Amino acid sequence: MYEYNNNGMNNAQYQGGFTTEPQPPKKPKKTHKTAKVVALVAAVTVLCGGAGFGGAYIANQASQMLIQGVSGGAAENSTSGAASESGTESADDKDSADKTAVLDALQSNVTSQDLNTGTIEYNSDGSYVYTRDLVAEVKDSIVYIEQYVSYRGKDTLAGAGSGIVISQDGYILTNAHVVENDYYTVSGFKVNVNTSDPSDGSFVTNTYDAKLLGSDTDSDLAVLKIDAENLTAAKLGDSDQLSLGDDVVVIGNPLGLETSVSKGIVSGLNRQVYDDNAVSAIQTDAPINSGNSGGGMFNMHGEVVGVVNMKLINNNAENLSFAITINDAKPVINDLISKGYVTGRPILGITCIQVSDYLGAVQNMTPGLLVTDIQGDMAIADSDLVVGDTITAIDGTEVRTVDEVSEVIKDKKPGDTVTATVVRTDSRGHDKQIDIEIVLSEYNGN
Repeated sequence: MYEYNNNGMNNAQYQGGFTTEPQPPKKPKKTHKTAKVVALVAAVTVLCGGAGFGGAYIANQASQMLIQGVSGGAAENSTSGAASESGTESADDKDSADKTAVLDALQSNVTSQDLNTGTIEYNSDGSYVYTRDLVAEVKDSIVYIEQYVSYRGKDTLAGAGSGIVISQDGYILTNAHVVENDYYTVSGFKVNVNTSDPSDGSFVTNTYDAKLLGSDTDSDLAVLKIDAENLTAAKLGDSDQLSLGDDVVVIGNPLGLETSVSKGIVSGLNRQVYDDNAVSAIQTDAPINSGNSGGGMFNMHGEVVGVVNMKLINNNAENLSFAITINDAKPVINDLISKGYVTGRPILGITCIQVSDYLGAVQNMTPGLLVTDIQGDMAIADSDLVVGDTITAIDGTEVRTVDEVSEVIKDKKPGDTVTATVVRTDSRGHDKQIDIEIVLSEYNGN
């Protein structure tokens, strides 16, 4: 579990049963993430007591990385367009519907409980009177996920977290940090699914191998698929309907204690807890612990309104837990299932070395982004930029880091054009400054 203190630093608390051994060098990780993220996660790490599971997202420590932008949302869901007077659907409305078409189809057979079924008691608004009834109805939709990595030639359990079954045929929503590993090569996943007997409360656990369909670090969301049928799928609700003080129930697998339940209230809405926000979060005082990552936050109607993924702590506070809003998650889930990546995000398409003003002065280099590679399959390959150029500004804004580039282009779209101010050194060692038009490409997960 990675916790966050008020100095912005990550403190790791390791929960594991293996002997601590020295960590091998961190394996190179190809990532589209270019902005520093202090994501706070709640996951269980067991491999050698190490910090590999969940990572700290310290993308800024790499000397070479792919430049891209992070559009303010994981996938923009525009509602500005209005339908015409004749009742026809506007382009914006159609685009919004398309963003969740695949997810809507998966959820088509998932329904809320019949208010008149059995002995369950409901309030007049259809919410559960008793938390125990809510938990009994939805608990089998929460699964236990194990991540395995290749370690010393063997598949080794590296960490564990939670997941939410979102379709009866085995699509599972979880956190990206539950399925990603910064230190080792992930070799596979296993998912434990509980099926309860309503007559006596006993359950049978079935274990499945899982396939990763897509993972998105920016939103900290991922989707797995298992080969199963007739699973208990959770109903995805509407997080925009939440109000401060609403009761919420969190179900997950903290420290491997499967199907653990905690309850609290909505303490805050629309929280921005990342340096660079792809999604907003729901704050709650419901306790979460290592292993809750990827589990569900349910409203009192038994609907998922959030995906648990972090907690914040310092010496003066406690019970500051967070979940990704399900409304922000829906278009991301849809893209991960249908595309394997989140669409609509612009990328520059270079690999570079970040040269700070200090390093430039010491090494007699031009401060900026020294281009070491240009991706041939992206639009930037058709520009006048060449390897060895140093990008000093984008659209008139000075850039020294990939974070600064991401900030400049985050509100742009693939196909938009930016102007890069470039310093180029000729064969005689003379520098000249030129402006180059660059068309942004779409990040495709590679």
